[in-house]
Formats: sequence, C-alpha cells, structure tokens
Amino acid sequence: MTIMIKHSKIAIVVVASAMLSWACTDNFATINSNETPTEEQAQGNMFNVGQQFTSLQTNIIICSSTNAYQFNESLACQPYARYLTITKDDWNIQNFCVFNAPINWLNSLFNDQMINMYPAWFELKKLNDKGELAPFAWAWAEILRVAAVQRTTDMYGPLPYSKIKEGTGALYVAYDSQADVYKGMFEDLNAAIVTLHNYAAGATTTSPLKIYDAVYGGDFSKWVRFANSLKLRMAMRISYVDPANAEIYALEALDPANGGVIESTADIAKITREGVTNPLHIMWNDYGDTRAAAEIMTYLKGYQDPRLDKYFVPVSNNGGLNDQTYAGLRVGMVISSEAWAKSNFSVPRAEKEDPVLLFSAAEVAFLKAEAASCHGWTLPIAGTAEDFYNEGIRLSFDQWGVSAAALAAYQTNDVNTQAAYSDDLSNSAGAQSSITVKWDENVSAEVKLERIITQKWIALYPIGLEGWAEFRRTGYPRFFTIPMNRSADASLTRHGASRIPYGPSEKQSNPGNYNSAVSTYLGGNDTYGVRLWWDCKDKSAAGW
Repeated sequence: MTIMIKHSKIAIVVVASAMLSWACTDNFATINSNETPTEEQAQGNMFNVGQQFTSLQTNIIICSSTNAYQFNESLACQPYARYLTITKDDWNIQNFCVFNAPINWLNSLFNDQMINMYPAWFELKKLNDKGELAPFAWAWAEILRVAAVQRTTDMYGPLPYSKIKEGTGALYVAYDSQADVYKGMFEDLNAAIVTLHNYAAGATTTSPLKIYDAVYGGDFSKWVRFANSLKLRMAMRISYVDPANAEIYALEALDPANGGVIESTADIAKITREGVTNPLHIMWNDYGDTRAAAEIMTYLKGYQDPRLDKYFVPVSNNGGLNDQTYAGLRVGMVISSEAWAKSNFSVPRAEKEDPVLLFSAAEVAFLKAEAASCHGWTLPIAGTAEDFYNEGIRLSFDQWGVSAAALAAYQTNDVNTQAAYSDDLSNSAGAQSSITVKWDENVSAEVKLERIITQKWIALYPIGLEGWAEFRRTGYPRFFTIPMNRSADASLTRHGASRIPYGPSEKQSNPGNYNSAVSTYLGGNDTYGVRLWWDCKDKSAAGW
C-alpha cells in the first residue's frame, strides 16, 4: 500500500510547513504570471511561498539540520571523498568508514535525503498545479529539487522519482532505475532552464523573492548559470555510460545562448543566509569528532599547495605526529585513543559565519577541461583543455584568497607529487600517485584525466559527495587502502564504497517497492559494493 507523506513520521513537518505557507494568499494574482511585480509586491505577497524556497536551498547540501549534515557529509561522504574522517574511539566497530554503519545511521541518512527536501516542493507543486505559482518560481523550485536529487541518487542509485513527481504527497512509491532518474532530472532541468532564462532576460529592475534567496539574492540570471553548471556536472557524470547523451547535454549547458555557466568567484553558489551556522564548524568545534583525512593532507603537502592553511588548522600537540604541523588521519583506521586522535590531527578551518559551498566556479572549469581533453567533444566556447585546467586552479586559488604569485609557481611545478603518509603508530603508506601539477599536452588521455581529476578533487573540498563521486566515476585521485574493513566485501579495502545501502526503515515502510528495486536494479544486493549505473569505467589504469 502506498504510504502518504502526511501519514509518515514527518507529519508535523508537513503540517507546519503548510501553515506557514498558505496562511495568507491574498492578492496572489498580482504575481501569478511571468510579469515582473514590484519588489514590494513580491516580498509582501510571496512571504509564505518564500519560506519553501529557503527550505529547498538549505536541503541541497543539508545545512538546515546539524545532525543531518553530520550523517550525510561528516560521517559518510567526506570520509569516502578522503577529505575528513572521524576520531571517535567508540565508533570503531560500526561506521561508514569501515562499511558497517549502524542501523540508526543508515536510517537517518536515507530519511534526511528523501524526506527533508520534499515537503516544501510538494507545497509549491500544489500551487503550481492550480495555476497559482508564477512560472519563474516553479522553474526555480525544480532546479533546487534536481540539485538535491542528484546528490541523493549519486549516494544510493535507484530512487523513487517519476511517481513522486506526480505530487500526491507520496514518498513510499515505486523506484526508478538510476538511468531513468537521470533522464527525468535532465528533462525537468531543461524545462526549468528555458523558463528561468527567458524570465531572467526581462527581470532587470526587480528581484522577486530576493530576501528568500540565500545564494544569489534574487539574481535569477545566476540561478540559470547554476542550473546549466548542474547540467554540465550531470552530463559528465554519465559520460562513460551514455556518451552520446552526455555530449548533447554538455554542449547545451556550455552554449552561451542558453544563459551560461558559473565562471567567476562572483557566481559561486554558497548559502550565506544570516542565522545559518556553517555545520562544518560545529563538526570540529562543538562535536569535536572531525579531523583531516590522510589523502587530502598528503596531496596538499606533497604539492606544497598554498591552500593547505586555508583548508586546515595546525595541530594542537606541539607539532603533532613526528613534528608534523599539519597532519591527516587514515580513513577507516582503528582509533585506540580519542584524545590522541584529536590532538595530533588537523581540524578543518571553518568558522560559524562561513558560507556553505554548493557549487564552485573551479569545478565548472575542470568540467570544461575534461570535456575538451578526454572525450573528443567540440565545445561551443573558446579555449583548450590546458586553458580550462589552469583556469580551474586559478579560480580555486581566487576562491580561497591565494596570491597570484603563488598561483604561477604552483601551475608550473612539474616536480612535486603526493607525499607519503606516516604517523606514530604502524599505519604508514607510500605515495599512491606520481602525477604532478603542470599541464602536459603530450601525455595520454588517461594521464590528462588523472591530472584534471586530482586538481578538481582538491578544488571540490569540502563537498564530500562530489569528491567521492568523481573518485568512483574515474578512479582518481589515487587513494590509500582502508586499514580496517568490517564488511564481507574484501574489494572495498582497495576501492572504497560504491554506494550507501538504503535505510533499513525503507524495507519496513516501502517493502514491495524496495524489494523490487533491489532485485531489478541492484542485482539483489543492497550493499556498499554495488556499482552505480554511471560507475562503469575500466579503472585498471588507476590501479583498480
């Protein structure tokens, strides 16, 4: 039987959301069109609608709930991306790092992803279906939904999507294959881009919903750039499994006639809303169980990367491990002393007021570099793979406030490589990669790919889901093995997790659809080791 969302455990959220949203709809007709209202009209009449957009934005990378961020990024995606890891000694036996997360962790992560975002979208869809929501507003809602679903499907694979789109309020419905989820996301994103691009071209004097836009302050031309950048990211994500459509979508996204992509630090997508504390600050400062991972630290130190002190804080233990000022901890290492781990490894440099990064300009430049160098596509923009690669590094340095002089030295370095790892115990490991920073046009496409993805991965920090997804898709950058694997799948020691199992509560609440999805789309195995639809590249060149 289909379980309706308001019959589930989030009934309070839905009811509260509905009360906030539709307590007042007087004079809504004044904005029920693509005509641009005055800013006073928009802010007055759309106050309650605006609250739903606030919710949608803060549920892309979940920063509306500290605990939800912890489960999604701090405990799962950031360790899998080898950006950050955990230091709790009482989590040794069960955690995502060792592929044996406890039931409550799995339930919380899956429910956060599926449940937190949809109530606001359902409320907006009700208005849109009745013709009571301006088309530009619905297009914006669709872009935000696709951004959230892209993260979710890239964690799990198959998801309910087409049935949820019917907007009945039902979440416990039939799953779609990941191929069909992506197909649906592209269709919805394409329609939204056209509508919002047309609207933004004429919206030059007012900013409807400005005060509810925590990213761009009501500048919908920038949301068009965000949407095209998201489309480019998705196109590259499917480039090995569906190269024909990947090329079509990528070229459409890059075509300037469609509104452009994120190309400057001024266009970076980040949550800057007052009152939203950066959850990464809470992870290291309040919770105290988050530290730098070995991989990100060894690459930054090996490259003598000036972003090192932008990303991390020196350790507190008088120089730390073997007198290392900055140090990272192996992901999946057994922690015998929590106090030792906390005092010897670096914390992320994240303050309460820092914005939450959603999409960087550097990522887009590296997407262009890969499109130009590794897939044989003729791009509708000027520039070579080398141009885009160097632009990606420059934009990342710009984003983190690194000097132009440091940039020039870094981009031309053809000597430095990843450093080896060592600590005070017996977990030392040699460097996994010999790739340098300086671009070389005369190497193979595979070596170019490793160079692009390694720098892209550094620039993606601290967005764990994206760093992990690129490693799964390409095999790069090269990571250390996992010291402790508590699953039955020995391959995870080398390759890491390919996905996260569904929350066990889904088996209870949606058993028929869950069982059908696992049987049909996952080969009967709801495990960490099942590769996603787009994860099909031969990675033998990367040492897999």
